[in-house]
Amino acid sequence: MCTLHNVNSTLLAVFIALATATPAAALQLDSETRQRIDDVFAEYDRTGGPGCAVGVVNAGDLVYARGYGMGQMDHDVPISERSVFYLASVSKQFAAAAIVIADHEGRLSLDDDIRRHIPEFPVYGQGTVTVRHLVHHTSGVRDYLSLLNLAGIPFDNILTDQAMLDMITRQKELNFVPGSEHLYSNSGYVLMAEIVKRATGRSLREYADEKIFGPLGMTSTHFHDDRTQIVRDRVFSYHPRDGGGWRTDYLINFDKVGDGGLYSTVEDLARWDGAFYGDVLGVPDFAGRMYERGVLNNGDTIVYARGLGVAPRRGLPRVSHAGGLMAFRTMIARYPEQRTSVITLCNVGTANPVALSMAVEDIVLEGAFTEAAADDEGQAGAAAGAGEEAAVEVPGDVLAGLAGSYHSDEIGSTWVIEADGDALVLHHPSGESQELSARSEAVFGRGGIELAFVREGGRATAFVLAAGRVRNVRFDRTR
Repeated sequence: MCTLHNVNSTLLAVFIALATATPAAALQLDSETRQRIDDVFAEYDRTGGPGCAVGVVNAGDLVYARGYGMGQMDHDVPISERSVFYLASVSKQFAAAAIVIADHEGRLSLDDDIRRHIPEFPVYGQGTVTVRHLVHHTSGVRDYLSLLNLAGIPFDNILTDQAMLDMITRQKELNFVPGSEHLYSNSGYVLMAEIVKRATGRSLREYADEKIFGPLGMTSTHFHDDRTQIVRDRVFSYHPRDGGGWRTDYLINFDKVGDGGLYSTVEDLARWDGAFYGDVLGVPDFAGRMYERGVLNNGDTIVYARGLGVAPRRGLPRVSHAGGLMAFRTMIARYPEQRTSVITLCNVGTANPVALSMAVEDIVLEGAFTEAAADDEGQAGAAAGAGEEAAVEVPGDVLAGLAGSYHSDEIGSTWVIEADGDALVLHHPSGESQELSARSEAVFGRGGIELAFVREGGRATAFVLAAGRVRNVRFDRTR
């Protein structure tokens, strides 16, 4: 969702008008259409494996819902529209909504320097980070999940909110000047949760319960900030096991909220959909505020709004967000003009909720689309890891000068680099090792990370790491 788009005035006008538009005719699904939807999920319609739940919604009314596969394989519990899923990044729109409501109440402003609420956040020479920057992923704050990965800290470790905040605030610089780029950062949304807590005196969970879930009747929905809580109808998530069968990938200790952490059902998410078509939450033009896209310092408008991506599909205005963590794969897509939404929640890591959702969208809106589907739709991530540059040859004495141990105070971990014949091998604190590909005599990388070595007299003294949502992290040689 980081592609830049110039403002399309016609599209924006459509979205601004949606909240007051004449209601579309109620969506009706005949038996043939329902069967076609079931066919999309046919591979998950089983009792021997995990699967998905789907919902088709018309302006808050659930017109079709069904579960396919098993929610808890330990106890043979099938998935239904009442099954409680971990939503992963689909949660972000709810954190953004809490910010929108708190802004409306005067408890904070989107243009606040976040240090007004989190004074321990560093002062960076690159510029001031505002709440608005966090909402639109234009802050430059390094992604804390990436930092945990780089440090070799498993997500199933118990990580307190303070430890998470400490990790974010000990970073010595931002990825870029705030507002100059769009780069997805989970840190921004956990910081938003902390800002809501400090600005309102209530946790994000408590504030969302009062301002969102209670008014909408979302009785099976909560921000899961207590890892010990019992959750009725909760599903676990699964990956295929090598050699056959399944292994669970559910991390019961993971309880960070804002960027993720929301537990909900198809039924409750249909009620959430209704908030975009009426003044249910007491915020004038709630939909318009949620659909407001970010604007960069240079005036370019991005597709990311407030926890939602706003971009047309097949000629129709569409808002959506997907999520994925611990083998949960989730998606909500909404077509405001048609008042039609598709909810796709899966508990199997091999599912592609984007492709599944688009297939259902194509069925229920086939008479409304004005353009053909793009050939590459639903293939996000298919080319991951592809396109590695061909390695260059590096002399053995140069490789030997790069080998050593390197430590980063910002990440709090030590990486060991070994020269092994004509290759450079990274030994990660997670216990994994990987051979790095040489892009020059000083730059090596593999699998989304790049190490740029700083050398003096033929021997490296440090390297600077770039790894997707984390940039310019310095590791200094310790031996």
